[in-house]
Amino acid sequence: MKDTGELTDKIAEAVSALTGLRLESSIKDGVRLPWPSRSTAIDLGNGVVEIRAVATTLPLPPLLERVAAAVEPLLVDTRWAGATVRLIVTQLEAAAFGAGP
Repeated sequence: MKDTGELTDKIAEAVSALTGLRLESSIKDGVRLPWPSRSTAIDLGNGVVEIRAVATTLPLPPLLERVAAAVEPLLVDTRWAGATVRLIVTQLEAAAFGAGP
């Protein structure tokens, strides 16, 4: 990996390919933008990789497992190898709860 930008791009691609969630939209100057930005949806911290997403399906534990399975291989040979992958669900779509009564 050349830099953190390249890694966050790869993480964003991997997470975007998963069903059941989408990366959180960006907020710039107080306005919500309709596309995800690696700088706001993904944080590469000290020993942790945080991914902010909107859940479109439930239950949440299988979503976390799929995110971790998609992201952990990308972290090999980086300083985040072995880091905790943390999924932060910022919103739940109403459709995740299924059809109404």
